[in-house]
Amino acid sequence: MPTITSDQNKRVKEARTLSRKKGRGIAGRYLIEGRRLVEEAVASKIKIDYFLFTDRMTQQAEGQKLISALQAQGSEGLLVQDKTLQSISETEHSQGIVAIAPLPEVLPLEKLSSIKELQKGDYPFFLILNGLQDPGNVGTILRSAEATAVDAVILTTGTADPFNPKVIRASMGSLFRMPLVQASDEEALWHKLKENNCTIIVADLGAEKAYYDLPWDKKQGLALVIGSEGQGPSPFFQEKADHIATIPLSAPVESLNASIAAAILLFEVVKGR
Repeated sequence: MPTITSDQNKRVKEARTLSRKKGRGIAGRYLIEGRRLVEEAVASKIKIDYFLFTDRMTQQAEGQKLISALQAQGSEGLLVQDKTLQSISETEHSQGIVAIAPLPEVLPLEKLSSIKELQKGDYPFFLILNGLQDPGNVGTILRSAEATAVDAVILTTGTADPFNPKVIRASMGSLFRMPLVQASDEEALWHKLKENNCTIIVADLGAEKAYYDLPWDKKQGLALVIGSEGQGPSPFFQEKADHIATIPLSAPVESLNASIAAAILLFEVVKGR
């Protein structure tokens, strides 16, 4: 297979644009970087349109196996120079391979006739990311959400794009499997949750009640709301919550990283259910 050496190759040029939301929107594709993540994508049956790799991948048994798996699903492979892949990479040192996949539509809330369409078990369990802006936090929370069997993650306005490369890396593959819903109208979301008797629990630093003192009802649907890193949950959810809870901290610590706080609360839900 000949090595692509021109920076003007159409695949190389497109791949370079996918680190930005605008580029992803124009191309209708997103970037998956690194052998482990590409392996996760293949295992999760994510369609790969094409992939770019360096000689380093062909010199490893795992790399050869991955290239064969991608080619077997009909993906186009392009051998490129290290410097070319590095110019596409979002990490300091490229990992020898990037894959480009079609950008799936995040399901708009208005397309759901009922929130029950997302429900897997007897009682629904949703996580709402309410304006969470840090891509690393969003990705890490997606990983925790999958680990705690959340039915779907609902993204409200202002939340980081889930197909940002930092989200994908931090999720360690959970993004490929976690159902996502986009909710631009918080009131419409609240109505859909309440139509199905979901208890809404909002995490907030200023709350008086500790999370471990809440009545975690095992026989009722639940939606956990994690607000933005700087502003916390929206005024709407603060007003409409059934319960507002905090994670007590010892002084002088004033707050926890949003992804850590989310993990604590998600696993408390699992314990309570």
